[in-house]
Amino acid sequence: MTVFYNSNYAGASQTIKPGQKVNLNATLKNNNASHRIGGSSSPYWLPFPCGEKWDAGTRTGHNPQNAIDFNHYPQDDGWKVYASAPGTVSKVANLGNTSYGRYIVIDHGNGRQTLYAHLKTQNVKVGDKVTEKTFIGRVGSTGGSTGPHLHYEQKVNGTVVRATFKDGNPVYWGHTTLQRKTHCP
Repeated sequence: MTVFYNSNYAGASQTIKPGQKVNLNATLKNNNASHRIGGSSSPYWLPFPCGEKWDAGTRTGHNPQNAIDFNHYPQDDGWKVYASAPGTVSKVANLGNTSYGRYIVIDHGNGRQTLYAHLKTQNVKVGDKVTEKTFIGRVGSTGGSTGPHLHYEQKVNGTVVRATFKDGNPVYWGHTTLQRKTHCP
């Protein structure tokens, strides 16, 4: 069998003999830009209690672009927020009336972090070990927020990426109702 692949030059190929093992570097591409491959392979759970339905909103012009704003209707203020994966709290900060306001960053290892912003309360401190069942704070409207909601980010090596969750994924760009159904706090 001959495998053709993209390399630094056009027309690269390699002949593979029966039984021969080959390592191929590959990238899976989803041509539907509004969806993301996720599900059980994602390391993250939704950051709220089981059974609650939350609206996950993304929009063009959001800063950063791949961040999600979670709303729990009809009233967001004070709802519990949970860590979405095991890790160590690396930052607990309050920027006052600007930007994220009160926020928490959790380091999940391998360059992965999550950020939870506009919090009313922060119930963890730097160095705390958390799991996906750890209550970390409450939804608020601090910083540059125009109303109560949870601003959520997943980062890889400092770059905000499109979020994926074990219980469903948000649609980029628009709104999706999501519900945590497994691994309940």
